Formats: sequence, C-alpha cells, structure tokens
Amino acid sequence: MDSSEYMTEERLPIARFLAALPLFVLAGVCFATEQVGTDGNDSFLIPARPFSAILVEYNKHNESARRRTRLMFSEHGMRTESLLPQSGKPQFIVIHNYRTQQEWLVNPARRYFSELPEGKPVSSNDEAASGHETALPSVLAPTPCAGIKGEKRTTRTIRNTELNVWKCTDEQGRVYIQHFSTLLGLVIRQETADGEVSELQEIALIDKPPGYFKPSDLWREVTLEAVLTGAPVLPAYED
Repeated sequence: MDSSEYMTEERLPIARFLAALPLFVLAGVCFATEQVGTDGNDSFLIPARPFSAILVEYNKHNESARRRTRLMFSEHGMRTESLLPQSGKPQFIVIHNYRTQQEWLVNPARRYFSELPEGKPVSSNDEAASGHETALPSVLAPTPCAGIKGEKRTTRTIRNTELNVWKCTDEQGRVYIQHFSTLLGLVIRQETADGEVSELQEIALIDKPPGYFKPSDLWREVTLEAVLTGAPVLPAYED
C-alpha cells in the first residue's frame, strides 16, 4: 500500500477534516431500529438488518462536488470510511465496537489508529447559547420526519418491501423530502429545498464478522494528532 497516493491526493488540515466528518461518524451514533441495553445505564443501537452502502452527499446545482462515505452496519458495530474523491480509497476510517463500547479513528495509509474519547455531536452556537439542541432531519434516521411535522406523499413496492416518500417540515418552515425504506427501517434519501441531497447508494445486505469492527493487528496505536496528520512516529528514545 503506497501511503503517498493518499497523502498527495488530499491533505486536510485537522480542523477542516473534523468539521467535514459527519456528526454521526464523530459521535459514534448508529441510527437504527432496535435498541439494546448493555447494562442499566448504557445502551447502543443496531440496524434491523446488517448492510453496507455508500453515503453520497451533494448539491443538485453542483453535482461534481460530491462527498462519499462507505458505511457498514452490523449487530457487532459500525464502520465508516471517508473516501478520497479521485481514487475512491478510504482516507480515514471510524470504527465503533458495540461489545466493548470503544471507538477508533484510523489512518489506513499510515496504518495508524487511535481510540477516540467519549463525546457527543457539537451543537451550533445558537443552540448552545439557548441551552437546548435541535436534532436535524437526516439520512439513516430510524423514522421519517423524526421530531418534526411529517406527511406521507407516496408509497411504492419494490421486491416485497415498501419505499415511502415523506414531506417533512420543521419549526422554521424548512422542507425536507425523505425516502424511508421499510426493509432497512431507516431513511435512505433526503433532499432539502435548496438542493442538498444525502442518499444511500450501492446498498447490500451483507454481514461482516466481529473482527471487522476492531483495529487490525497490522495497525499501530498512536496519538490522535499523529492519525490526523499522518506524520511519521519516531521510536521511543532509549539512553
């Protein structure tokens, strides 16, 4: 594996990269239809069916600027890979293991990984100042128009499963069109009034083994900064 192919194609500053990652990736949030408690206080979500897909995000008025993320969901965990626009190879990987309740960020070019601290998505300044957060409608939500006004527009049957199209309107009057799959039990496409589109493509009902949701033995554990920058890690100094 040639690391220079990754690093020369696109080298994002740390702050810009963190801002670009979808919130559900950074927070380790897995939207799904079944909730399983690990104990009295903790719980995590697993999909109704294990599957993989490519999350494609773009604006209909500028479809050339697309962001693609490979997703893998299973009862064992969640794995997301932010893909480079030219080669389609993963630039960064986030792995969430449901059994151990751990989450790691991986730089596949350097074969570096670092465990992420527990956290949650950062709200906007207005929401933080007001003391409460608003969950935005999104792809991968377990229900259409979650938390806002919804109206089912059409339903069509595809191979013994239904695809429902919903019109969602939030408190500010913003409109979202969502496509909800009864097979997966989640929203697989969303479009806003200004043309912002998020949709799952190349959906496949496959299940990955438990080992897929933990760091490889071939990877080296380093600091989070080293993972993000890809800088070479020097061996420990010995006198």
